[in-house]
Amino acid sequence: MKLLCSGLLWLSFCAPAGAEGLQWYVVPAEAAQSAAPPAALAVSPEVRPAPAAAPEALSSSAQRYRPLIDDVARRHALDPLLIHAVVQVESAYRPAAVSGKGAVGLMQLMPATAARFGQTALYDPRANLQAGAAYLDWLMNRFDGRLDLALAAYNAGEGAVARYGNAIPPYAETRDYVRKVMAHYAGLKGEAGAMPAAEAIPAPAPRRPCRAAGGIGDMEQFWRLFTGGSPRPPAARL
Repeated sequence: MKLLCSGLLWLSFCAPAGAEGLQWYVVPAEAAQSAAPPAALAVSPEVRPAPAAAPEALSSSAQRYRPLIDDVARRHALDPLLIHAVVQVESAYRPAAVSGKGAVGLMQLMPATAARFGQTALYDPRANLQAGAAYLDWLMNRFDGRLDLALAAYNAGEGAVARYGNAIPPYAETRDYVRKVMAHYAGLKGEAGAMPAAEAIPAPAPRRPCRAAGGIGDMEQFWRLFTGGSPRPPAARL
């Protein structure tokens, strides 16, 4: 014990004059909390992102033609759901449907239009879908990828869209048709609220002389000139 005390006394004399004694540093509680890994931030219900809308389920009729539509869509680099939307609005998946103006089959094609794309057996689902998809593909290219214009042309003929300055013609049936197809297409993709309102569809530009493109497909516009109607009546009248 005497030896320990002597040693401590000797250290106290040998320590430098300005040296401080050893101290124990305690980390404050606040600092310890800040150094801990941050907990997951709670997101209030007000700022939580809204869940994506569930896509509309394809009907049993749609499921029946799904493999065929998938194949035809792939051949023309189209979204299969777009073809489903057109078929639903045009014929509700009835391959034997015929309109009052003579449009035939699943995609309600006029024989002259289908003939442009090498198809004549329009009651055959594959031939009808091939012609309809080819026509949609052609229209998308014709109107620079504008889906609304392609759909308007599918309903009223590309010549009608061209005559109104590449805008949706002011035909009530055509404008309603575009809204219906786009709404169903959006629903299939799960894009709730994507249906354009009536006022969201741009009004056509002032009418100007414009030669319609498409050769014998212009028979649809020829029909409109003489009947004042559309070669594609609403689906309810099929």
